[in-house]
Amino acid sequence: MKVAIIGAGGMGRFYAELIKDIEGVYVESFTDVNEKRARDAAKSFGVSKYYTDWRRSIEDEEIDVVIVTTPVKFHFEITVNALDMGKHVLCEKPPAMNAREAEEMARRARENNRILMYAFQYRFFRSSVYVRDLIRKGHLGEIYRARLHYLRRYGAPMGFGGWFRSRELAGGGPLIDCAVHLIDLIYWITGRPKPKVVFGVSYNLLGAKMPKFEVEDSYVGMVIFENDMSMVIETSWLQNWHDEHTVILYGTKAGVRLFPELEMVTKHNEEFVSIKPMFKTDLWTDPNLSKLKHFFEVVEKGYTDITPTPEDGVIVMRIIDALYRAAEEKRCTEID
Repeated sequence: MKVAIIGAGGMGRFYAELIKDIEGVYVESFTDVNEKRARDAAKSFGVSKYYTDWRRSIEDEEIDVVIVTTPVKFHFEITVNALDMGKHVLCEKPPAMNAREAEEMARRARENNRILMYAFQYRFFRSSVYVRDLIRKGHLGEIYRARLHYLRRYGAPMGFGGWFRSRELAGGGPLIDCAVHLIDLIYWITGRPKPKVVFGVSYNLLGAKMPKFEVEDSYVGMVIFENDMSMVIETSWLQNWHDEHTVILYGTKAGVRLFPELEMVTKHNEEFVSIKPMFKTDLWTDPNLSKLKHFFEVVEKGYTDITPTPEDGVIVMRIIDALYRAAEEKRCTEID
């Protein structure tokens, strides 16, 4: 299976490195608007083809799969054209700039009978799969609250990654870049409840002191689902406090924390007990490699149970869109 990687920066190279460990899958070309970056990536991985125009890579009849790791603004155009050319697509998160684009991407995947998957690797942590199974079997009871923190002290992307701070190129700040991972995870792990209403507040107090910082530096919000489950969101690139990365689910029988380590708290003989299953998982390599293997296996064998689905991407983007609208309009906002 031959792969074209569009976007030869850090993530493009990261995927190329992981693909080395997947039998029968090979990187055929790199594309980047920066010719030197494309050429250097091709040279590093022993690839002969490199381009500055993504259209040339998707027109290559030898290509089976396109991996999109560009700034978010270009996800839509590259993805829909690659699908129309008969390629399967793995697109980096977030799926698109907005839900409207994600809806069209999902439609093109259906029409062309091609696989479209988004890079939500948090679903592929062993702890995530384990907790989802606990929930499905009823061991946690009814999940009625969820809380996610994706907080960086001073972790705004700089340098080449500075495009993350451009509203035109990125669509937003840590909400659409970081929290989107955990929003997707909670949506999936709790059985895909239908989101109903949101409210939230965005800030750009520390980011405003930096050059060309056009997006929020932090966001606090809440999503209410039709089953009355609530999801509290706190995310930041810049804050005067420590980094924090956690997901906590509150059930009627037990509560569980997924990160930074898996822990379940429940009641036994009228006493609260803490249970810590042991998972030795590398934050980056393990779930990303599992994600890639799942994607290529689905492409090769034609499975229909791909995760995440294009429709999952639509729901996540509807939540993100509504959260941004709520902050802008300073009111509760229903999800379209």
